[in-house]
Amino acid sequence: MRRRYKKESNEDIRNKLIGLGENSMRKSYYPELRERINELERFRALVEHANDALFVLDAFSWSFADINKTSLKKTNYSREELIDSPPELVFPEETCFLLHEVLTDDEVYSSWDKEDVSTTELLCKDGAKIPVEMTLRVHFVGGRLYIVMVARDVRRRLADQRELRRTRNYLANLIDSMKSILVGVDEKANVVLWNAHAVAETGISEVDAQGHFVFEMMQELRRFEHLIYGTIHGEVEGGTEIFHVDRGAESVFFEIVVFPFKSEDEAGAVIRIDDITARTRMEEVMVQTEKMMTVGGLAAGMAHEINNPLGGILQGVQNILRRLSSDLNKNKMIANELGIPFDKVLQYCERRGIINKLQSVQQMGERSARIVSNMLQFSRQSGGEKVCSDIAKVVETAIDLSFSGYDIYRKSGDRGIEIVRDLDSSISNILCSPSEIEQVLINLIKNSVQAIYSDPDRNEDSRGVITVRLKLESEFVRIEVEDNGPGMDNETRKNALEPFFTTKAAGEGTGLGLFVSYFIITQKHGGLFTIETSPGEGMTVIIRIPITFYCSSETRIS
Repeated sequence: MRRRYKKESNEDIRNKLIGLGENSMRKSYYPELRERINELERFRALVEHANDALFVLDAFSWSFADINKTSLKKTNYSREELIDSPPELVFPEETCFLLHEVLTDDEVYSSWDKEDVSTTELLCKDGAKIPVEMTLRVHFVGGRLYIVMVARDVRRRLADQRELRRTRNYLANLIDSMKSILVGVDEKANVVLWNAHAVAETGISEVDAQGHFVFEMMQELRRFEHLIYGTIHGEVEGGTEIFHVDRGAESVFFEIVVFPFKSEDEAGAVIRIDDITARTRMEEVMVQTEKMMTVGGLAAGMAHEINNPLGGILQGVQNILRRLSSDLNKNKMIANELGIPFDKVLQYCERRGIINKLQSVQQMGERSARIVSNMLQFSRQSGGEKVCSDIAKVVETAIDLSFSGYDIYRKSGDRGIEIVRDLDSSISNILCSPSEIEQVLINLIKNSVQAIYSDPDRNEDSRGVITVRLKLESEFVRIEVEDNGPGMDNETRKNALEPFFTTKAAGEGTGLGLFVSYFIITQKHGGLFTIETSPGEGMTVIIRIPITFYCSSETRIS
């Protein structure tokens, strides 16, 4: 039996063919298209959530074609506000000018390095500016030209860089502020650190020293080559040495400390050099002071021991003179009993000069007794205690003590130095530390004596004169010590009051005399200490001690 079928129209046939085509296309292309769409969605998610802000600029319309979420978050604009907006909305003028140049100048575009990174800013909606690093990419898509801009927020990095610079500057300033020579060397003993004090001491700049052999930069370190290399290579754990360098007539003492510098990648050492001249001299002064304290104690003990026989000598001389005195009847009576006329005894003593010699012994004995008494008083430690004192007697005692020293007397004798006293004895008692005032005056007088005898232009026949004056001046007691020595030039006078400064030969002075004197007058007595001098015109030291009030003999203050 034959099947009957309905004749189909051309339209039906066309629809069937289209349906077959769609099914065929679906079967052939749909899975691949779907995968492409998924890839695009994944890429879009990556772009949207990237840490960097992305902007796509349509070059023909000069407006943003696309932006990611990070761009919106950074600038605080919405997508609607940015899409189709010009780049001037979020980029500074100079950055937009660069974009124009890239797009319009064929020469710039052809030479554009795709890896170029520029630093610019993002202009936020609230007026804030975010520093960013930006890279540009130029693309043709669908016949249109686009610029893809990637802006990376560098605020954190810039803050870290500022902190790093601040830390480096702080450490550099700290190292340069040290009053020590600080030198760092690598494993080959080449300089890697050279601080400002090293520049000042050597005259070699940091740039010239960097990378050079440390022993060429500082020849003095050659003597410590074994210590430095041993520290670098870990053979020793560093060490400390003391050395001195002769600079003219003066020796400067240094302390060198070498300690290792260790890290995972490299080895080296740090060398620190300190000028310890002042410390060394202070230690010497302390040792000398200790010796002098011991000698002072011995001198005080000896003075006590000398007083005993000296008292016996004076008493004996006094008794002999009494036995030869015509005023005592008993002397005449005993002479008559012996059949010797007493006047003949006196004639004999006078012709032989016995009485004059006895009187001379008595005078020398009394002078010795005064010296011992003054030495005992001076050697007593008063601890800076201020008492009511007759300043004229204090000055007299200081003069006597100054010229009782063997060295000065041996040089000057009775003729070499003339001491002139111009003392106002009417000045009432003042409050002061007499032993310290004596110390100041002794220092000044001895300085004057030494200056007079060290003057190379001094005529041997000329007489050295030291004048000590004491008088009232307004609310001060003024004491002057003037000499006719060689004086000082301006440079010496400026440095005269500095500790350890001296123009004397090595071993003849510590350079502390004027410094200690200045300290006693200005700090402990609240006074003034002035030096007036010029070359060849001698020197005058003027001391002014304030008179806050006159005192009675019972007044005492610490």
